[in-house]
Amino acid sequence: MNNRCVWEKIKKEDMEPGRRCVKHKWVMDIKRSGRFRARLVACGYSQIPGVDFTEFYSPVINDISFQIAMVMKLQMNLDAVIFDVETAFLHGDLKEKIHMDCPDGMVTFGDECLLLNQTIYGLVQSAAGYNHKFSEVLMGLGFKRCPSDPCLLESDKR
Repeated sequence: MNNRCVWEKIKKEDMEPGRRCVKHKWVMDIKRSGRFRARLVACGYSQIPGVDFTEFYSPVINDISFQIAMVMKLQMNLDAVIFDVETAFLHGDLKEKIHMDCPDGMVTFGDECLLLNQTIYGLVQSAAGYNHKFSEVLMGLGFKRCPSDPCLLESDKR
């Protein structure tokens, strides 16, 4: 995870006064291929509203918009692409400073914690951070938000 610069180690004494570390846990899973996966997840319930997060929503496409898009795809014989963004939530940018205790097994020197540079799974604002980043990238490629549904992006390229 840290090859993406998701966090940096700092001394706990360098934390701002009155701040505390967010809890975490390891989530283990077995993928369909039979491979084991371990994911470090923040415990969002240990975040303090107004301190660790202010924005915690992520827009979701309106079901009517989705149905109309599917009907248009079928009637106009349009191409559709479904894709999966690996480690999606690790791409979101954080606006707040969030500290997390070092997980068991991590080599630490003294009393260290992690200062998160990007969102990780489990943070309250992870979905909103990823959505903001993804929308930024698409709009940089020339897409525009549809006025009737902010989750629907359209392109002039046909």
